[in-house]
Amino acid sequence: MTPGAAFREVLARPGCAMAVGSYDPAVAKLVERAGFPVVYVSGSGASTSVAGFSDLGLLSFKEMLDNARHVVAATSLPTLCDIDTGFGSVTNVKRAIREFEQIGAAGVHMEDQTFPKRCGQTAGASIIPVEEMVAKIYAAKEAQRDDDFVLIIRTDARQCEGFEATVERGRAYLEAGADALFPEALLTADEFRRYREEIGDAPLVIDVPEWGKSPTMTIDELEAWGWDLGIFAITAMRIALGTVRSFLTDLHDERTQRGWLDRMMTRAEVDDLVGLPEVRAMEDRLIEAARARPVAG
Repeated sequence: MTPGAAFREVLARPGCAMAVGSYDPAVAKLVERAGFPVVYVSGSGASTSVAGFSDLGLLSFKEMLDNARHVVAATSLPTLCDIDTGFGSVTNVKRAIREFEQIGAAGVHMEDQTFPKRCGQTAGASIIPVEEMVAKIYAAKEAQRDDDFVLIIRTDARQCEGFEATVERGRAYLEAGADALFPEALLTADEFRRYREEIGDAPLVIDVPEWGKSPTMTIDELEAWGWDLGIFAITAMRIALGTVRSFLTDLHDERTQRGWLDRMMTRAEVDDLVGLPEVRAMEDRLIEAARARPVAG
């Protein structure tokens, strides 16, 4: 089964699935071990972890692709990747789709903001005309080689043009070929319910923010409203950064890490996570095989 087919299978299941943002490959491995069905590569998470940047479209296409490549390779789960605004014109979108499909991504989401983009849960976003975004969708669908590769279109129309425009754009994007919709920054539970009613049966995806314009809803609530995928985009990264900050304060004051030993992964646990025992077993097997083989001459 291709990554795209596996992702479509998740979206088609009853209920609302969960995707967890993985800002590096080790976190992706933990997401898989925890039993989640989808790994997510966030543009915001990549900006922070790769370069210490804000989510303002500052990472280049190559930086975003390279980061995603390592995360995708670390897990057998379908991986959804954020490609922001598609990195430029319809020509750039075509290249982006081909490259992200080639690294094994199950799908991408692309948004209708102008460039440089802003985080959709903060103020100040602006969006391109519907016709320009439809052309980008056409370009993306022409570029993909696997029919199962999933193209999710995010619209930031809610804060720019209002709820009804968000619905209208969603319908236009589905007609143009989008496989699922991601209406960013809906404001109330009623809007989540209404959006499902207005759009019909198309898969609906949303991020589940800790802070922002949207309420911090639960997956059970999203499921009751008929949504298909909730993305915890940078939740794990925020927890990791908060924990590291606490540790560094304590290390500075106590001058030892001893008080944190029970909160760390052990050396053996990290080795197991990154597959060191399997590598050592493979090395031993090949060496033994070479020793058992008669040497010619």
